[in-house]
Amino acid sequence: MNTYETDILIVGGGSGGFGAAIRAARHNPDAKILLIDTMSKLGGTSTVGGVNNWEPGIGGPGVHYELYERLSQQPNAIGVGKTVHFYKPEEPYGLSVIDPDCPYESSLRRSALPRDQWRRVHFEPDLMADLMLTMLTEAGVDVRLRSRFKDVRVEGRRIVSVVVQPLDGGEAYEVRSKLYVDCSGGCHLAGAAECQMAFGEEAYDLYEEPSAPDTPAPIVNGTTQVFRASRAETAGVDPLPEEAQSPDVQAWLAANNPGTAITEYPNGDLCLNVLPTMQGKEFHSMSYEEAQRVGQARVYAHWHRMQTQYGFDHYRFHSMFPLVGIRESHRLVGRFVLREQDVRAGILHQEHADEVIAFGDHALDTHGERRVKGPKLGELEQPYGVPYECLLPQEYDNMITASRGSSFSHIGASSCRLSRTMMGMGEAAGVASALALQQNKLYPDVSVAEIRDILEIPAFIEKIIREWELET
Repeated sequence: MNTYETDILIVGGGSGGFGAAIRAARHNPDAKILLIDTMSKLGGTSTVGGVNNWEPGIGGPGVHYELYERLSQQPNAIGVGKTVHFYKPEEPYGLSVIDPDCPYESSLRRSALPRDQWRRVHFEPDLMADLMLTMLTEAGVDVRLRSRFKDVRVEGRRIVSVVVQPLDGGEAYEVRSKLYVDCSGGCHLAGAAECQMAFGEEAYDLYEEPSAPDTPAPIVNGTTQVFRASRAETAGVDPLPEEAQSPDVQAWLAANNPGTAITEYPNGDLCLNVLPTMQGKEFHSMSYEEAQRVGQARVYAHWHRMQTQYGFDHYRFHSMFPLVGIRESHRLVGRFVLREQDVRAGILHQEHADEVIAFGDHALDTHGERRVKGPKLGELEQPYGVPYECLLPQEYDNMITASRGSSFSHIGASSCRLSRTMMGMGEAAGVASALALQQNKLYPDVSVAEIRDILEIPAFIEKIIREWELET
């Protein structure tokens, strides 16, 4: 087996992986960086998974500004949208359309804001993915798509090497790296290295979260199969595929009548996110391929209902996104676990507030089956932060994480999973990697204060205090 040596190996090219790669490369241009991802494009759930919008929410002082600015220079690439139709039982969908008068900054807040003032960013997924690749190429990152890690070798408190398998028929090869950044959705590298992992709802006794159930259960956030529709000149209804006519699919549709979050693309097409397409527990009980097949059949049936009952007959089905939108799977149990009380306490009063490296203010938000106390976890009053130790496994010193699988409780993860928060976590992991190489250190020994200064975290917290009018 051939061997490839690098300084930093990043596993996963979604929002977190992109953030890690761009920051590491720009802060340490001499570093040799390899990024691998299983898909044919970068961006993960936010591009090939069809979640082609950044939900309203604080983004932090990160590279998302540059992505927006550079895409804004291309026609029909990106825009800021506002909700023109809110969900109601008799019309179970929300619709957000692009408003050219909305500035980007208006999309960077959700907490303590009336929902009619929420703004989100809509973008073309291929253009976003292409720009991510362009930026990483400009920075000198070696990006290898359609590549999956298949094995990991460890010695003591270090990851030694990873075996990478190209998915297009090439020979597997071994990657030996000084540092490893796990940005895969479910922290698969950490799991393969036998780090402590969590799955599902934790019991109250574990973290004493106010909304946690009394007993644990393998219940996770529901999944979504996202699809795209294009405007048609005349009214009509797409043919209903045979698989969508099955009794099981029709029974699911009748029992659930799911809602749909719809965003308008810059060219007028629609992005449709069915909430949820499948219970999380159900999804993870199947093979990925079978779950995707069932989810797509449900989506076809749901789209038929939208065309025939809810006024979408002037649109036609365009395409199904190739990656299932997975909100939650396995999660690392790291050096610190972000819990419900940390999220609710806010940026000034949460534990480890002086180690925050990324931000969120999305609602504590679960889809599908749940046993948390109360009808809904609900909106937040102010932003909170993700402490650096949420990125660090307990077992290894040369690995860091930055994904929805990082060290959060089930309830904490329900808020923290948004794209711009993941990107901010990735940027922190990237800066930590650059500093570790430059200073010949491992991740636990890198100065969190230095990471925060490079990311301009203290100045951003001052901005939060002003704009949210927080009492210090």
